[in-house]
Amino acid sequence: MPLRETGRRMRLRRTGRVPTDARVRHYDELDEDTQVAVLELAGRPRTAPETGDLDDGDVVKFTDYYEVRAR
Repeated sequence: MPLRETGRRMRLRRTGRVPTDARVRHYDELDEDTQVAVLELAGRPRTAPETGDLDDGDVVKFTDYYEVRAR
């Protein structure tokens, strides 16, 4: 799924707690563009264009759990 053209940016924030209502996505379930974005953002204070695979509040299981924040 391609990157969205919403103008919103996303950031990944490591989290030790997964909210019960969060949608959890595993890295290997994500499309290739989103996997590249996760690799770039995990553990770094960077942003990237919002992807079609992830929404604000989702949690990605990668090397740790990362919460998606999109603005």
